[in-house]
Amino acid sequence: MNGDRVMIIVFSLLRSIATVVLFFNPIYSTPLETAEYISSVDRNADSWESADFFESFGTELPIDMDRNLLYTERITGWTEIEVGDETYEGFSSMTFDQPFKGTILHMTWGQDIPDVKEKVVVLPTTKFSYDNIEDAYTVDYAGEVLNDQEANAYLSELASAGAAGYLITPYEDDPYETGFVFTSSYMKLDGTGVDLDTAEQLKDGEMIRVKPYREEIPYVEFVQQGKSEREIILMSRLDSSWHGAHYLSAVGPSTVLYHLMQVMNEEMPDYTIRYVFLNGNGDSREASDDFLERLGEQKEKVEAVVMLDILGTGDGPLYVRTKGMKSYPVLERAPFAELEVRSLASSPGDAYDEAGIPYLMLSDSLEGSWHVFTEKDTFERLSEDGVTGAVDWMHNWLTD
Repeated sequence: MNGDRVMIIVFSLLRSIATVVLFFNPIYSTPLETAEYISSVDRNADSWESADFFESFGTELPIDMDRNLLYTERITGWTEIEVGDETYEGFSSMTFDQPFKGTILHMTWGQDIPDVKEKVVVLPTTKFSYDNIEDAYTVDYAGEVLNDQEANAYLSELASAGAAGYLITPYEDDPYETGFVFTSSYMKLDGTGVDLDTAEQLKDGEMIRVKPYREEIPYVEFVQQGKSEREIILMSRLDSSWHGAHYLSAVGPSTVLYHLMQVMNEEMPDYTIRYVFLNGNGDSREASDDFLERLGEQKEKVEAVVMLDILGTGDGPLYVRTKGMKSYPVLERAPFAELEVRSLASSPGDAYDEAGIPYLMLSDSLEGSWHVFTEKDTFERLSEDGVTGAVDWMHNWLTD
């Protein structure tokens, strides 16, 4: 009886270990299990899990490809504030990339605007922003970002009047929080929130300097040497944000790219292929720009950059998007010649296009482009057939 019990315990332990190994080694799983594994990790660049995930991603793949762990800088929401000889920490509800400075001027919302040229205006957290903290930056199904409209309008007036920037102090009934205001990403005036201790140090007329805090983040590249030095670059975003896991724009495409490497491993393609899993603040612009810079003179050898956009749903036929519906030689050849070409709005790919590198996005769901960041951006939108169908299509293209 004791022997049987020991065997049961050992068997249960081995099964538990196998389950853990399966979960953390998606090479042995189906595409949807891989997608589930990717979506289970908090890949937000602000998360402590993110760096560990990227630094270990793909190490379990038994493939004959070079794996390059690359690092780039990203701008965080944190800011550094210098007043006199003292330095304080702030936090911005919207990131900005250039420092600003000026003399401090306290104001109230809606007051007549005095001479604010080269002034850093200090304002309190609005009641609207405070009351709507849970819903701010929600994107509705029409793609509209909901933010503090009245505050945005007033900040725009300050920008037009020549203000250098703004600081937001805590809400009067919640002094222990950092001040914030929900601003548009198109706002022409930069600013940051401060806590109560910092707010108490801000005296009118004093010089202040505010700069964004930068940190390094990793992203991953795999290189498969082909028969020639001509290159094809395949990219996917592997990041997320506090909006969610980004199933449509990150999890699905990255799952396709991950499994494509596995089926391509036994091939000797005509082109050298770079498989790049990008990281960043939500659209992976930081890693995308860094990778373009790393290409240097190598960019002359690039046949095309294909960003896997919304892929793995199986919603409909594949289609491509290019800047201004531009045509490239790769689109005039099979199998791309059979795909519909749609217009691509401004994106991190603009930099590649300006550098003369053909850049296109590959998708399989037109409807999905409207659902990114919304309640319809769910794991259930992905399908086994959608992922494997995209993998098969790309495999055929790369080996034809």
